[in-house]
Amino acid sequence: MTRPKGPSRRSLISAVGAGTLLTYAGAQPATAFAAPVPQPGTDPVEVATGPSRTAVTVAAHDPAVYTRAAVGKLTVTPVSGTPGRTEVGSADGPLAVLTHGSRTVVLTGPERTFREDKRTVDDTFRRTVAPGGWGLSPGGGAWETANGTAGDYEVVPGAGVVRVPANSSVSRHVTLKDDQVADLDAVITGRFEQDPADAARSFALTFGYQGPADHCRARLSFAAGGAVTLHLEQAVSATSVTQLTTPVAVSPDLPAGSSWCIRVNRTGGRIQARAWRADLAEGTNWQITVDGRPPAPGRIGIRAAADSTALAAELRIPRVRILTATWTAPVTVVHRSWVRVLPEPYDGVWTPGVEQHLRGWLGSTAPDALAYGFHFLPGAPRVTSYRSGPPEHEAPVLGESDYGPARTGGGREEGADFHEYMGVNWTFARVPTGSLTKTAAPRFLGALDCSGYIRMVYGYHLGVPLAHESDHTSPGLLPRTAADMAARAPGTRIAHSATATPPPLTALQIGDLVFFDAESDPVDEIDHVGIYLGRDTADIPRFLSSRKTPNGATAADLGGPSTLTGTGTYATKLRTVHRL
Repeated sequence: MTRPKGPSRRSLISAVGAGTLLTYAGAQPATAFAAPVPQPGTDPVEVATGPSRTAVTVAAHDPAVYTRAAVGKLTVTPVSGTPGRTEVGSADGPLAVLTHGSRTVVLTGPERTFREDKRTVDDTFRRTVAPGGWGLSPGGGAWETANGTAGDYEVVPGAGVVRVPANSSVSRHVTLKDDQVADLDAVITGRFEQDPADAARSFALTFGYQGPADHCRARLSFAAGGAVTLHLEQAVSATSVTQLTTPVAVSPDLPAGSSWCIRVNRTGGRIQARAWRADLAEGTNWQITVDGRPPAPGRIGIRAAADSTALAAELRIPRVRILTATWTAPVTVVHRSWVRVLPEPYDGVWTPGVEQHLRGWLGSTAPDALAYGFHFLPGAPRVTSYRSGPPEHEAPVLGESDYGPARTGGGREEGADFHEYMGVNWTFARVPTGSLTKTAAPRFLGALDCSGYIRMVYGYHLGVPLAHESDHTSPGLLPRTAADMAARAPGTRIAHSATATPPPLTALQIGDLVFFDAESDPVDEIDHVGIYLGRDTADIPRFLSSRKTPNGATAADLGGPSTLTGTGTYATKLRTVHRL
């Protein structure tokens, strides 16, 4: 299989370890990492450029960076309770917390901001979907239909299909389920399989979509005589549409079988749109610009319609791209906690060796558990292993991840472990002796399921020993599945509920593993796991995990809030908290 290359892991660590900044592009500045450029396609569409809005940054000139040089004598204070803890500080304040029986240490260090925003999308419909819809987008989220019947919507190889029956005056809609998109730059490509010789037809890029009767749209109409016109309009009710500006003529004729592109850019109160024939170059000027339109959040999607006298029409959409987009309230978590891992569990006895490890971490901005975890979120560039020997040489070890391949009947396939993201076979040691080897499945290259994500972060990158998926007896190893992790992961159980009520969060600590019974599967009580990230700017506790609907690692709310309080699935289905 072909492995994507990127900057080496060594360059990443050396760059962030020596500086006052932690980002995802090696030596890049605080703008963090650039959004990935969509792969070339058949449409000559200009690609938006600029930094990704998902990033981890360290506050500039934070004096905590120099803690290691400035700190003097340490104070070590045992704290009674279950589990036992040891608090370490200095004359200037607290520095670290160690948990008896665990390897993870939470240190106070430079302030960091974790920010996640809308992922880019490039959907070319290279998937098999059961008839009646468009399935899951590779950029996260599910396509949802409105109006008509299930037979009006389908995915064929290389295109999403919308059918408008003969003599129908009702439009058809397909939208990507993400209701909080504000600013955006998006492009769709489409064509009608039948030329409009009998009556006018149109398709549109919809945005700010709250429903068929509440959205904005850039609509390309095809008259029976062949003229092509671009409209910018707003649906305000089931029977009322407001033209936001005068329609613009795009072409006097419609070549048979031609495909057309529509692009919309909405920034603040400005909306711009243009359209062009897909076999021609995209222009640089906007054909329509409207100012003073306050941004209304909503979904992005496609609308198909025809005059009530038209014959049956079939619209094919071979490509949908969201080049950039922002949520109305991006996920933002700000704190000073850094999660490090000792070589052995802390037994409650303060030793010179433990002190040496802790002093070496003070003020360091080298990647920790949270930094590694965030480097699999949308927009993170691939980083390859610098290790010279097999199996990891030049294998990807960091970078934006998927969850797994889409299933025909819906959802995504589980099974992507850390080494399958890398595309390498892996030999796992057994305890006390022996080994087991697992072959990487090519379909999982670049993917991590929820437990594979945990094993990548805490196992591969931070050194917690890992078990083969069939090894259920070796002590001290991090198991393969979420259920087995909850039952016997090394470390200390912090909280657990054997009922349908979530356990208390009073002892929860940043970096802890959080386990959920999200699917109510009677076979495996626990079916999902994440890493507690901290409280966001709304004071809501959030976690990182790899999830099916967002298609990869996330701390956001697409497909359900990644929160531990409230009424969402994960908040109500939390069952266990564990500290490695």
